[in-house]
Amino acid sequence: MNYRKIFYLSIFLIILTVFLLFMFCIFPALRAINLSSKELALRRQELASIEFLAQSFEDFEKNFQFYEEGLAEMDNLLQAESLIDPEIPVSFINFFKEEALNLNLVLKISPVAFHENNNGQWDYMVFRIDGMGKFVDAMKFLEKLENSRWLIKETTFDISSVRQVQGAEESKFGGDYVEIYLSIEAYAKN
Repeated sequence: MNYRKIFYLSIFLIILTVFLLFMFCIFPALRAINLSSKELALRRQELASIEFLAQSFEDFEKNFQFYEEGLAEMDNLLQAESLIDPEIPVSFINFFKEEALNLNLVLKISPVAFHENNNGQWDYMVFRIDGMGKFVDAMKFLEKLENSRWLIKETTFDISSVRQVQGAEESKFGGDYVEIYLSIEAYAKN
């Protein structure tokens, strides 16, 4: 064999050896390093999360009295402002009268039932609201009812269009108007 063939064969064997060394030694080592670094980053993130939780818990322990007072104050505010008095729901009914007057609606509100819960949930009163007026005004009334200070839940809502108005109501409503039938649950003080 001549020297040229031996030289090319030697270069080919060296390249093949380097390629095999890279494929079976270096490449798996690089992949293992990459996976290890991702796992390390994940562990660091978990550790930071645990440290944050521990710090938050320590802060909560230090300020527990402050938080307890704030929660008690919020509970008192909720009881005083957002829940109706089941024995005398005057301010709740006055709200309906004022809104009906402001929005040119004719509303009739009547208490239906009082539900007392002994399982830790709040007591509530059920009210039935029947009324009529313009559709836009009825929708404004519903929006004001939902955004009012009381905690309420609409259980049923029916709306129907009425084309003819009789008597004095015709001049009050002026054209087409709707009748609304609404049943709500208003949460009451214990």
